[in-house]
Formats: sequence, C-alpha cells, structure tokens
Amino acid sequence: MPFGSVGPTPPSDRGRPYCGAPLYDASQHATGSRASGRSLPAWPGSRPLRSWQQEATEAVRAHSGTSFLASATPAAGKTTFGLHIAHRMLNAGFVSRVVVAGPTTHICRQWAADAGRYGIELEPNRPNSDGPESADFHGVAVTYQTVAAGPGTHRQAAERRPTLLIADEPHHMGDQAAWGLRTREAFDGARFRLLLSGTPFRSDNSAIPWVAYDDDGISRADYVYGYPQALVDRVCRPITFLPYDGEMEWLSDGRLRSADFDLLLPAAEAARRLRTALNPEGEWMGEVLRDGDARLSEVRAEGHPDAGGLVIASDQDHARAIAARLAAISGEKPELVMSDEPDASRRIAEFASSGRRWLVSVLMVSEGVDIPRLRVGVYATAARTELFFRQVVGRFIRSTPGPRRQMSYLLMPADPRLKALAHEIELERRHALDLSPTGEEEEVAELDEADPERGDPAGGFAALSSGGAELDEAIMSETALQLFPTDDPRPKKAIALAKTEAASQEPERESAYATRERLRAERSRLVAQVSRRTAKSHKEIQARINRATRAASVSSATIGQLERGNDMLRRELWK
Repeated sequence: MPFGSVGPTPPSDRGRPYCGAPLYDASQHATGSRASGRSLPAWPGSRPLRSWQQEATEAVRAHSGTSFLASATPAAGKTTFGLHIAHRMLNAGFVSRVVVAGPTTHICRQWAADAGRYGIELEPNRPNSDGPESADFHGVAVTYQTVAAGPGTHRQAAERRPTLLIADEPHHMGDQAAWGLRTREAFDGARFRLLLSGTPFRSDNSAIPWVAYDDDGISRADYVYGYPQALVDRVCRPITFLPYDGEMEWLSDGRLRSADFDLLLPAAEAARRLRTALNPEGEWMGEVLRDGDARLSEVRAEGHPDAGGLVIASDQDHARAIAARLAAISGEKPELVMSDEPDASRRIAEFASSGRRWLVSVLMVSEGVDIPRLRVGVYATAARTELFFRQVVGRFIRSTPGPRRQMSYLLMPADPRLKALAHEIELERRHALDLSPTGEEEEVAELDEADPERGDPAGGFAALSSGGAELDEAIMSETALQLFPTDDPRPKKAIALAKTEAASQEPERESAYATRERLRAERSRLVAQVSRRTAKSHKEIQARINRATRAASVSSATIGQLERGNDMLRRELWK
C-alpha cells in the first residue's frame, strides 16, 4: 500500500511513494508501524506543523522519485518536518525502519531525543560492530563517518526492512571522497531518501549522492523555504550584524605590516590580518568581548532574562584562551565545549536549559544544535565560507514565544569577505520586508561609528598588535524593530498560557535508547558486583545471563531481555 493511502491507489498516483488520503487521517494511527509490538502514538496536538512544513509534506506526497531534497533555512524546523514524514511513512506501513545520518554524534543524539517525543525510537550512534538495532527500535541515528566505515552493515539492514533514510545536512557526504560513495552503497536500496539541508551547497569536486545540481554546480532542491519567508512567517528572528574594524600589525616574511579591514590585501595577508584580530590576548578581541557581554546584558534587561551568548572560536587552544578572558569580563565562567569531548552533548543540553550567560565552542555548535535562547554571538573564527557563516547565523535566529522584541546580534570582524556574506543575508531580509502584507520598505539607518583612541599594546601572535576595535557600519539597523514584525501580538498572559499548555501536553516518557543505556549501565554494575562475590569473570557472567535470556549479546539485547537479566543478577546478589 503506497505511503499515505488508506485504500486502492488512484491510477494517476501509482508509483508515487506518498499519495492519496489526507495526512491526518485518524484511522491510520490505530494500525501503525510497530517496534517491539507498540503502535506509534498519534502526532501530538501540541506540535502542529508550520505552513511550510505542511507544504513540503504535500510536495513529498506528489513526488514521483525515491529521493527528495528539502532546503529550509536554519531554525525553520527541519527536524520536525523530517520526523513528521517518518511518522507518516511508518504509520502507513510504507517503511518499517528509519535511519538518520548526520554530521556529528551530538546531532544524532539530538535526533533520537526529538524522535522519541513522537514515539519513534531511534538508537543513536550504534557501532557498526553491534550489528542491526534490537526490536525495541524503529531504527538508528548514526554519523556519515560511521556509515562510511561499514556500508555493508547498513546496506543489509536496509535490504531486510523497508527503510527511510533521512540525511541531515547531506553536504557532509562530500567532506571526504569516500563518504558519499559509501553512503550511496549503503542506502541506494532504501525505500525512500529524504535529504534535509539548511543552506544551498556546491558540488565542488564530488557530487553528493541523490542530489541534482544546476548549471553553476549549486544543489537544486525539490522544496525551498528561505530566510525571507521564514521572517515573514515569524518562524525566525531578524539579526543585526555588528562588524568591528581596528588597526592590525603583524610580521610577514620578515616585514612589518599594518592595516585595518578597509585596506585591500592579497588573500594570504588578508587571512593573517584576520588572525591577528582574533588573537585572544589582543586589544581588539578584548573590546569585542566586552561589547558582546554588554550587548547581552542589554538584551536580558529588555525582557529576555535568560538570553545567552555564543562565541565560535578557531580551535581548542583559542577557545580556552577566549573563555578565560570572557570569564574575567563577565564575572561568570563560560561553558566551554569541544567537539571531541565525550560529555559535550550533555553539557550543551544543560547550557540550553540553564540561565548561564556564555558558551564558547569550536565547531560543535556551528550547525544543527538547538539553543533557542541564544541572542548574541561573537564570530571569532577565521573560517570564511558561505556555508559555515550561514550555519553560525542559524544558531541565533530561532524564534521563541517570548519576549516580544527578538532581534539577535552577531559581533564579527569587519573582514571584507565576512561583511559581504552578512550583506547577502541582509538583502534577503530586505526582500522579506517586500513580501510582508504592508509592503513597507525599510529605510536603513547607519549607526554612528564609535571613535575610540587606538592604542598599540604588545601583540602575542605573529604580529605586533591588534589595535582598539571600533564598530563599523551595522548591517541592519535597530530601526527595523519598528518596521519588521518580530513582536508577538498576543498579550503576555496568553503567551505564558500557551507555553504552559504546550509543556503540559508534552509526553512524559523515557525514550527507548535512554532506557536501554540505563539498563546496560545497570548491567555493568551488577556484573561487577557478582564478579567480586563469585570470582567469575565479567565475560563468563555476561554469557550466562545472555543464554538465560536468549540474547545473542548485550549490544543486541532488547529492553525486555536486559530487564530480565538484571533481575536475575539482583536475585543472585540478594541470596
């Protein structure tokens, strides 16, 4: 039965993966796809789809192929859209399994947590060596690197059960030449492939699997939801870019060089000028961090008391130095997150739900990480690609129910390339004003430049100094707050009531992967205790319990098998 149908397929729709009945046909929810014998719950009423998500779902319904690329601006809700498609395909019996492929282990874990809210149980970051997921799960969420390391494992699993592949930010399949080839090898046989991207990307030297490209080598999406429309729909916040100039001095090829960001330089020297500005010990960086902290205090005082700030650093040493300097400025130690730390996901989640002021990170929060309270950013990395810059911007534009004024701010070097990227986004924002019902044009006001005296303290880089930072022309002035519809028209009491009702309707349940992790950790502790009491090896005890519960291994054991095994071990300890 085709995806979405509840009866015979109309002749005109035969061969389409998703066609026929309305998406919210309640009769379909009663049957459902099963993981460990459980039906999927109905899609929660507290999470209605946005207009663009409904339109994109209809586009999937009408799509005649087996691969679909949806490009939606960061913070628009791609994860919810992807999980809605998965929910519908599972309920329709079109697929019985879902695989999410993502760029990082943190993002995979985030996908699994979000999926659990809709009853879709995904095991995050399951090692290839553990084989297919247990019957408790609808599928897995794994990194592109993991897929590339074991394409055969994923190909066999997709051949055994009709599989939906959700490829999050698929341009990462081009990070290494083998990744795209092996991901294609793993999922060419998948029942359907849904590719989700936050920004358009180029083919460069290696095309991304299942993606079409235009004559300029830019990815061609099957559905596009851009930043201008997201602003009109109030899905995203507007953002003001605050570029800072300054006088930089550095040594290059034995020569002393000095320039601000207005001076045109060869590419190599422009890169060195930028690195000089980003020196964490320099005056420029210190002034930008002070201004960023002051801006955050203003945002908090204007009605967003738990607003947070994010600094994107260049590397780990750079991040540590910036965090130390920021702590001295703000009086509060920032959260410092590195991408290779085992507890990075947990600490990001704790920061997201806290009221702490600053997070300093390297790459970990550049894309796909949801911290809606971020309102102020400092761009302190030398990366200048359009894709990376837009991903960073995406961290600050996610709209929230309150406060009423939701302008975000990104402090950045006045590097010509970065300013050009910011101006492109500003042009898109102006286009959004043209699309608004009033058709109002904004008259962009320039902010007066500060003119502090420039000093020349000793520099600590390959240069002599980074002179005092001064604010360049702001890209998108604050007068847009009066012209752009960022205010929520509902009374504050209504907003608070809506938030309370939404929170009360959230299903309070432990996800399957969280239950499984808890039971496996408990198994490890119990086995250690039994081993100390009986002098038997851990391996011997584990094998005995697996035989008794008919589990092939701990990694493949279902939740029920783990529970029975743990009960057996507890009884042994209680004797």
